[in-house]
Amino acid sequence: MKDKPVWLLVILFIIMIWPANPFDLSVRRVIIPAGSSVRAIERTLRQQGILPRYTAFRLFVRFCKLSARLKAGEYDFSPSDPLPRLITRLVINETVPLPVQAITLPEGTSIYKMGLLLQKGGFKSWRPFQGLVQEGITAKLREKYWHIFKFVPSESLEGYLFPDTYQFYLNTPAETMALVMVDRFDQVVLPFWRRAKQDTKMTLHEVLTLASIIEKEAQKPAERPLISSVFHNRLAKGMPLAADPTVKYALERPSKRVFYDQLSVNSPYNTYKRKGLPPGPICNPGLDSIKAAVYPAKTNYYFFVANKDGSHTFSIDWAGHQKARSRIK
Repeated sequence: MKDKPVWLLVILFIIMIWPANPFDLSVRRVIIPAGSSVRAIERTLRQQGILPRYTAFRLFVRFCKLSARLKAGEYDFSPSDPLPRLITRLVINETVPLPVQAITLPEGTSIYKMGLLLQKGGFKSWRPFQGLVQEGITAKLREKYWHIFKFVPSESLEGYLFPDTYQFYLNTPAETMALVMVDRFDQVVLPFWRRAKQDTKMTLHEVLTLASIIEKEAQKPAERPLISSVFHNRLAKGMPLAADPTVKYALERPSKRVFYDQLSVNSPYNTYKRKGLPPGPICNPGLDSIKAAVYPAKTNYYFFVANKDGSHTFSIDWAGHQKARSRIK
């Protein structure tokens, strides 16, 4: 009778590590996203039929102090795999070999167009990625990058996904991509901002908003500070920015050129009708445009018009601007 509790514990232990179905030898592809907690991994495995309803997965992992050693990735598991084998494979990262695809997201690319580039590159989560423009700042992003997002007045990630070349698996979730891009933003932009914020009255969000417009307007890198000076001068004088790229951002189906009848679109991003900066960035600017937003050239320019070679002619007043426009026509 004294041995009965021991046998009960042995039986209970066997039950808790028993596979979901020892007779099911099928293989199921399971994706463990980066940053998954032990509880989330257990839930994923149970939902895929790899773990039984009652399991010692979390108990086993924590008792063996393996929580930080479980690896994300794509695995081929079977319902017949016993618990120790499942955990061992998660620890040694016995994943399915997957091709890594490089993707270049140029400076000035909006989240929507980033999604199109991801689609072209064969990434499966391109459509959820486009949804980041609406509700992109997830709880995980806010928790990890609270120092960036604590004062952001919107849910959009527009402006915070740093344009660069990245390498992702083709099935990488959109949120994971966003985490990597915001991390790059944290590495590149934040060090500059910590030094530069004392030189401007704008918030980081306002700087990114202005930088995104500069990025869209400037085809010649050397003109970024000049274009920035025009917008700074207009803001100081209470003039509308009257920036065509913001109107394009407001349109559901923007054309290559902005036409006169499109200037009446009812949107907070229409800087012809609304004074001041729009609510947020219209694309994801590079560091040079962010620098130009903080440090504009010192000029008396209030207008500029694009030349055929991509450069701009800058004018002090409306009369000079009209002359410049007539010469281009």
